[in-house]
Amino acid sequence: MSNIEPHEEMRKLTPVSPADVRVNYAGFVFRELFIRLPRGVIADDLKEPSLWSRTQNSNNSALKKFDRVLLVSFDESWIAEAVVDGATDAGASLAKPRITHLKERTEQLFGDGTYQVEFNGRGYHVVRLRDGVSMSDTLANAALAERALASLYPRRAG
Repeated sequence: MSNIEPHEEMRKLTPVSPADVRVNYAGFVFRELFIRLPRGVIADDLKEPSLWSRTQNSNNSALKKFDRVLLVSFDESWIAEAVVDGATDAGASLAKPRITHLKERTEQLFGDGTYQVEFNGRGYHVVRLRDGVSMSDTLANAALAERALASLYPRRAG
């Protein structure tokens, strides 16, 4: 008999991509890294060394002992600050991540019933509401995404 309740689902942990790791500062002894976590990662996942399996196989993104990390959840609802206390080629472990909850995003993003500007964790993009397909690249701000939304409609020539 299973210890898991019938309504509980097993979550699959999505490892951090090396592309989501940015070096903020590189000193003589340790580095300071900014890391955006994948969609679905929760604070409890930070204790799983396998979260770092992809980054540890990258030259520039591999975590090293004593590196300081600032981890940002995909939806930016929380951040964690920690120090790497161990790192191998298979994963890494963090020493006591300090979690800080952030205010919910309050901006009203433009939508016209067919398309909607949404924040995707890295920036803003346009989504077709009918099927959830992304219709633009990720853009730096909401105004650029609104411009991309307007460009999806045909214009009169001349």
